[in-house]
This record gives sequence, C-alpha cells and structure tokens, in this order.
Amino acid sequence: MQLNSEFSLFIGRFHPLLVHLPIGLLSFALVLHLIQWKKKSSRLTEALSILWLLAAISGGLSILTGWLLSSGGDYESQTLERHKNGGILVAVLSMVVFITYLIQGKSQRSAFPILRLVGIVSAIGSMILTGHWGGALTHGGSYLTEYSPFAASDSMGAAGSTARQIRELDSAYLFEDAVMPILQAKCASCHNEEKTKGEYLLTSHAAILKGGKSGAGVVPGNLATSELYRRISLPEDHKEFMPTDGKTPLTEEQKAILEWWIETGAHQQQRVTAFAPNAKRRDELVRFFRLDQQAVAGYIAPAPEPSAIDALLNNGYQVNLLTRTGNLLEVKFNGKGSSRPDLSVLAGVKQQLVWLQLENCQLEDADLPALASLTSLFKLNLNRNPISEKGLSFLPALTKLEYLNLYGTQVSEAGLPLLTSLPALKKLYLWESKVDQTKIDSSSLPVKLELVLALDSQVPGTD
Repeated sequence: MQLNSEFSLFIGRFHPLLVHLPIGLLSFALVLHLIQWKKKSSRLTEALSILWLLAAISGGLSILTGWLLSSGGDYESQTLERHKNGGILVAVLSMVVFITYLIQGKSQRSAFPILRLVGIVSAIGSMILTGHWGGALTHGGSYLTEYSPFAASDSMGAAGSTARQIRELDSAYLFEDAVMPILQAKCASCHNEEKTKGEYLLTSHAAILKGGKSGAGVVPGNLATSELYRRISLPEDHKEFMPTDGKTPLTEEQKAILEWWIETGAHQQQRVTAFAPNAKRRDELVRFFRLDQQAVAGYIAPAPEPSAIDALLNNGYQVNLLTRTGNLLEVKFNGKGSSRPDLSVLAGVKQQLVWLQLENCQLEDADLPALASLTSLFKLNLNRNPISEKGLSFLPALTKLEYLNLYGTQVSEAGLPLLTSLPALKKLYLWESKVDQTKIDSSSLPVKLELVLALDSQVPGTD
C-alpha cells in the first residue's frame, strides 16, 4: 500500500528528532567502553550490550523516517545517498557489535573481542561522517567548516557577514556586499547545491533571478512578479512565507535592501552609489555594514559599575553592549510616551555610554543640560521631543559627537551655528523641525557634514 505523500512527510519530519537517539546512545556507549577499558565489570558489559541494541533499533527508525522525509525531494542526490548509506551502515554495525555480546557468552573464542573493537571504531566513524552529510543536506556543504580558521575565503561571504569589510559606503557593491550576504544568512540553508527546496538555488546571481518551481525568483524592476520578494513579505504564519521551518525571518532593514535592489534593476555589478541612495536608504546601508560602529571601534572604556547598570534598568532604560572588549554601551529609554526619563542616572555610565536614544519621551529644554557630562557620546537621538535650540547649550561639551537626530523638534535655523560648530559632527537630522530651508546657506556648512532636512532628501554631495 502506498502512503499518502503528505502523511509520509509528516512521519518523515520526526527524523531530526529520532536521529539524535543513536548519536546519544553511541556516544554514551563510547564513554562506557573507555571506563571498561580501565576497569572490567560484568555490569558494564551488560549495559553496553543493551546500549548497542538500542542504538541499532533507533538507527533503524531513523533510517525509516529519513527515507520518508527524502521523498519530498529538494535534496542533492549524491549527498543524500551518502547520508542514507552511512545511516544504514551505523545501524548494521551497531547490530553486529550487539551480536558479539550476545554470542560471546556462549563461546570462548578470542575473535569476538577483536570483531567487536572493529565494529565499535567503524560505527563511531560512520556516525561522524553520516552526521556531517546530514548537516550538509540541511545547512549546506560548508556548514561545518565555514568558520574554521583554516577554511578558504568565500567570495560571497560567510553567512550573515559581508565577503570583505566595508569601510566606506562608496566602495560597496549592492549585490555582492549586501544582497548576497543577506540571502546566504537567511535563505541559503534551504536553497543550496545540497538542498534545493522548490528547485530554487540562491548561490549565484543568475540562479536567484531564474527562480524555481514557483516561477521567476527576481524580475528586475518589478517587485510584484518577483517570487523571492513575495515570499519574504508574506505574514510569518503563511504557509509560503520564507524562510520556513521557524528560521529567523529577515529584518525590516534586510527586506528594504532586497526591495531596493530589485527596484533598481537587480544588477550584479553596480556600486551602491550608482543608484544615488537617499538619506533613509543610506542610513539602512550604514547600519547593515556597521559603519556606524567603526567610529567607536578604537575606543575602550573601563567596565561599568553593576549598580549603575541596575539604576538604568530600574528607571526604564534598555542597555545594550556594543562591543565585547571595549565596554561600550548603547542606552535607550523605553518608558511610555507620557513619562519622562531621569537623565541624572546616565552619569553613572558616562565613560561607557557612546550611543544614546531618547526618542519621544517629553524632554524639554530645561532637561538637556544634564547631558553635558556624557562626553563619550558618538551618537545622540532626541527626535520628537518638544525641545528647541535654547536647550542645546550643552552640545559643545560633546566633542566626540558624530551623529545628532533632531527630527520632529522645535529647533530652528537659529541653532545651526551652534550645531554645525561641533568638531566631530558628520550627520545632522532636522526634517520636520522648525528649520526654514530657504534661509540656509549651503556653502557655509562644513564639507564633512551631511545635513538631512527631509526624510527622502538626497545627501549633499552625492548627486
């Protein structure tokens, strides 16, 4: 009788659960063998014989469920065949070792211990290889070795990172340095040479555009007919949502980058700057390439006092560690829109605090002088607070400040002389503020400063 295909897959999906049983049993058996090698024990011998029998039985169940799972296709045939044959060999060798225990009690022939040793070594070796091939089917052939210090460099980059370190946005290629690393991190585990789910490969530009069973993967310039974009944009509980099987979805930032790539023609070899990204898009790319973290990379602070961190947490702040070794902190106020933060508690981490987010928390001009002691700040976000240039007298103390967001505030062009005089300031956001753009003399602005007056405005100097 032929099993229903969906029911077969239902049973087959127990394979990842069952396959760990023989692995655990054989690993435990190996430990007991090492103990018995030092100290003979009849109880250990009895326990080992049972372990090998259970390993053979659970191995058989793993083979059955694995066979049913493979009926769904989407797996590279050569690796699948190796994984299947390896699993069968592990189960057979486990049964052989069990039989040596079973027969040895009835025979005194010295050949059985030798046969058992060969079976044990072969079973453990086969288990390791079979596990590797299984990992290759699920995650790709380089899953085990991609982070090895001896691994060859991949031109497309390791999952979740770019192939090369981007130090200037102008040097980045949109596809190679942004799109491909995103797909490698979030999608390639199911769409690689070893596992081609839906007959869709995500290992090259041509394959990404070509698509699979569901049609063209990417249609340059057309989001509506690009199956890749449709899948990543569906609700997470939709059966066609990608990535599947509970894997971590793409972030909004990652989706925005893929959307922009498709809209601009899905090119393979074009630099980011060729598409004249607006300020919002540049910010997304700066965060993706972590260019905003490079500014603080060389700064090291002493470890903060635990009591200072507790004070922040108890007063509605969220604290994030930016670097593992530099003790650098990002602090955000998470209080309700109607509540105001106690800025005095920030002084406890003034040496470590490099990024501060105080968005929409009802701050007034009279509150701001408390920020003057935060001289390690590189980044300050004060958007959507009812503040004006009158409260910004503290700014000259922030000599390291590179980023200042005053979107949605009452700051007017009268405050520009103070703002633009900050020695390290590189980006200043003033859209939806009281600044009158017609009264700004662009030629008087520092060359290094990007002044953003509208959400979709072009950054000066990129046209």
